[in-house]
Amino acid sequence: MKKFAIIIFSVLMLICAEAAAKNITVAGMGATPSDAENDALRAAVENTVGVLVDSETLVENSMLIRDQIYTHSRGFVNNYTVISREQIANGWRVTINAEVDDQPNSKLMNELTRLGIINVQLRNPKIAVYVPEQHLNYSVGGAGGETAIVKTLLNAGFSNVVEVGTGLNYQSPLSMNVAQMKQAAQNYGADIMIVGESFSEGVGDLGNYLPGNQRTNMEACRARVEAKMFIVRTGQVIAADGKYGSAYDNSQAIAAKKALASAGEQMGNYFVEQITGMYTSRQGVEVVVYGADFSKINLVQNALGKVNRVKNVNLSSYENGRAVFNVGYGGSPQTLFNELRALTPADLTLQSLAYNTLTIYVR
Repeated sequence: MKKFAIIIFSVLMLICAEAAAKNITVAGMGATPSDAENDALRAAVENTVGVLVDSETLVENSMLIRDQIYTHSRGFVNNYTVISREQIANGWRVTINAEVDDQPNSKLMNELTRLGIINVQLRNPKIAVYVPEQHLNYSVGGAGGETAIVKTLLNAGFSNVVEVGTGLNYQSPLSMNVAQMKQAAQNYGADIMIVGESFSEGVGDLGNYLPGNQRTNMEACRARVEAKMFIVRTGQVIAADGKYGSAYDNSQAIAAKKALASAGEQMGNYFVEQITGMYTSRQGVEVVVYGADFSKINLVQNALGKVNRVKNVNLSSYENGRAVFNVGYGGSPQTLFNELRALTPADLTLQSLAYNTLTIYVR
C-alpha cells in the first residue's frame, strides 16, 4: 500500500517529562544589590540564548539581541530565587537560581523568532514522506521502506506523525517535477517533502550464498530504497541517495520486508543528517550526563572530543553526579548518542532526547 505521512518536526518540544523551564544558577555584579540582581537575570537569559542560537548569529545580531532581549531579561525569566548576596570591592555580587523558559511557545522563543534570530521553520517544519514500494516477483502488502524512514525520523527525536493514506498516486515519484512536488506538498501544508521508490526481489535459497551451497529452506531477498528531499519554499532538491538492504527468512514476503526495512532505515538516517544539518548544524547541543562519579563522566567528556563534527566542548556545570556540557554539533542528538556509545568504554543509557538536548547515564 502506498502511504503518505506528514511528520510535524517539533524541533524544540521536549520528549522527556521534564520541567518546561530550564534551571540556571548564575551570578551578577553591580553597584547595588538590585543592579547585581538584574545583571544575574541578564546572565541567565544570555546563557539560554547562547544554547539556542549559534555564535555567528549572536555576533551578527549582538546589538539587536542586547537591546531587545537582554535589556528585558526579567520578562523572560519565569521565576528565580536569590541564593546569596555579598558585598565585594566594587559593589555587590548576587547569585540566583532562575527558571528560563526555552520551549517553542515561550516568550523568549517567540521574541527570538519575531526578531528573525531563529527561523520559524526551525521550530516546526512539516515533512511529507512518500516512498511507495514494489516486490519484483509478486505483490507484497504494506510499505516497509517508507515505514522504516518514518520510524528512523521518530527515533531521532522528530514527532507527531500523521498518516493520510493513499493521498498520492504517482507511478514514479522520483520522476515528479518541481511543480508536482510543490502541489503535493502544499496539499498537506508541508515545508519539506521526501519522495522516492523502493524495490525488493527474491534471490533464492540462502544456501546458494553460503559455502557448500547447502539448501537451508530460508529465502533471501535484497532491496533498494531511492529518495530525494525537496524544499517547498525554494523549489530546490537538496539531497538524494539510494540505499541497499538484504535479509532472509523462511518466507520470501517477510524477507522482502526485512530487506526493505534495512534499506529504509539507512535512508532515514541519511535524511535525519540532512535535516539536522540544514536546520541545526550551527546550533548548540546540551549534553546532560549522570554518573556515579566524575571519572565516569570524564569518559563521556573524552569521547565528545573524539566525535566528528563536535566542536567547543564546554563543561557548564557539575553537581551531585550531574554534568552539563554545551557542544557544537552538526547532527541530531540521537546520532550523537550513537557515536558516544561507540567511543565510550563504559555502559551508556539514553534517558531522553530532544531537538537540542541529550540526557544520558554512564555506568
